[in-house]
Amino acid sequence: MKRNIRRSIDLCLTGLGIGVIFTSVLLSASLTIQVQLPLALVGVLLMEAGVWGLSTKVFPNERRYIDLRDEGDSIIQLIRQLNAAAVAREQGADTEDLFQTTLDEMHDSVKRMAELASRESGSQTTSG
Repeated sequence: MKRNIRRSIDLCLTGLGIGVIFTSVLLSASLTIQVQLPLALVGVLLMEAGVWGLSTKVFPNERRYIDLRDEGDSIIQLIRQLNAAAVAREQGADTEDLFQTTLDEMHDSVKRMAELASRESGSQTTSG
């Protein structure tokens, strides 16, 4: 839900910035250049704030299971390593040790995921 709010804010900022720029251009006959230029600059800044997703800085990420997420990111790297070792092995390289080591690391990672599941960030484990 908060992701949708952040996305909506980013879209609104971008739209508002574009609207301010168009307004400064359309009202160029009645505005002086000293007013028109800063107005267009404000529009560009609003548009960039939306495009670059600056609402994420205002509304920070509130993930609760960060340790599990980090372990998930780690296993994705291990999947890449395993695939690279398997491809090299298929091409005749001697990477059986690397393949088996990576596979063992993946098994350990899955065990860590089981321990980290439902543990919120910052909470301590009771097992040693």
